[in-house]
Amino acid sequence: MTASTAPPPAPGDGRPGQGPASAEGDSTGVLAGLRSRWALAAAATLLYWFAAHSLRPLVTLRLDELGASDAKTGLIVAAYSFVSLFVALPAGRVVDRLGVFRVLGAALVGMALIGIGYALATTPDHIFVLQVVNGVVELFVWLALQAMVSHAGSGSFLTRQLSLFSLAWGVGIAVGPILGAAVYARYGFAPLGGLYAGLSLLALVGLLVPDQGLRQHQAPSAEQRSSAATVRRITARPAVKGVLLSSFVALYVNSIKMSFYPLFLERAGLSVPRIGVLLSVIGVASLAVRVVLPAALRRWDPGSVLVWSMWASVLPIAVTPWLGAYWALAAAAALIGLGYGVNPPVTVQLMALHTEPAERGLAMGLRVTSNRLAQVAQPLVFGALISTVGMAAAFPASGVLLGALTLWAGSEASRMSLPAAEPP
Repeated sequence: MTASTAPPPAPGDGRPGQGPASAEGDSTGVLAGLRSRWALAAAATLLYWFAAHSLRPLVTLRLDELGASDAKTGLIVAAYSFVSLFVALPAGRVVDRLGVFRVLGAALVGMALIGIGYALATTPDHIFVLQVVNGVVELFVWLALQAMVSHAGSGSFLTRQLSLFSLAWGVGIAVGPILGAAVYARYGFAPLGGLYAGLSLLALVGLLVPDQGLRQHQAPSAEQRSSAATVRRITARPAVKGVLLSSFVALYVNSIKMSFYPLFLERAGLSVPRIGVLLSVIGVASLAVRVVLPAALRRWDPGSVLVWSMWASVLPIAVTPWLGAYWALAAAAALIGLGYGVNPPVTVQLMALHTEPAERGLAMGLRVTSNRLAQVAQPLVFGALISTVGMAAAFPASGVLLGALTLWAGSEASRMSLPAAEPP
């Protein structure tokens, strides 16, 4: 990574693109991160994921309530990711060229309007249109947030900000489903749209992060103006290949959790609040694992940690239909969360370490493309499997596919390496 030529800031300054001159008194990455103005970026991340996970897992229940067939439900769920799959790379370039803050502000306002749309939607066709638009709008928000935090500095300061970013991410995933399920069970689906809109507007606090350090990275070089050449250069790196494979598997599992997992549990006789608890167990576990993740990364290489985290998610989701007892479902949910929780912080950090600042938006676009591909493939494949072998058999059948991809990722991980880390 190229060092900044600007004068070093005072300790704890937290200016974008710079790290603090000293890390004295830094007992934990998260607590140190809270002392920086970059904590506002983490707050925006928390609210974004809180909004998304309070509403999206319950879309399938709303569609079932409206009488949509399983096949149509699969298509509508896939619509969220389908269009955004094709615009993720151009969207990354838009973030690089227009700047994080312009994109983030416009996209968050768009999320608020979409939340109102969900509140007013009364047919599956209405929800289909909202899913298409929301997939693109949330894509821009998430790309901008990732690009923002990746510019938070270097060395130990970047690590601290990524720790806080990851914590906020996990808290949003953990808290969103249980609150969303409670609101849905008591008041219905429409108030969830209002909650989503309100949280999206609150996330605008992320725009208060100072941006002077980001602007120096917004003008691509002549070589970087060719997106195709940049993509080829980035994807040739073993670490990036590992990131893309692990992101696909993690998001495929997460897409099951956000779609047919709650529907399967409801049809198995679980109440909506108990389903919400299981979804939150996944979120809490994904948050808890981030406490021990730094120690795991000091002991094992990131590639191995990523591969084991993939297996931790794939195996429990594959055997879900055979887990009759609620405690067994809760244990499996915890394992799914542990596996998923490792993926985001490790893959975002690997992308930050293995890409240049001016290609960061495009690099994050690549990562999100892998995510969106999984989100598009999962409901289509799962819906097709349900139509042929039934919903219960669709879980282990998907596990076979994901297991094969995990083996491939293990092969790539054996060639993965990290740049030398700066001392904390």
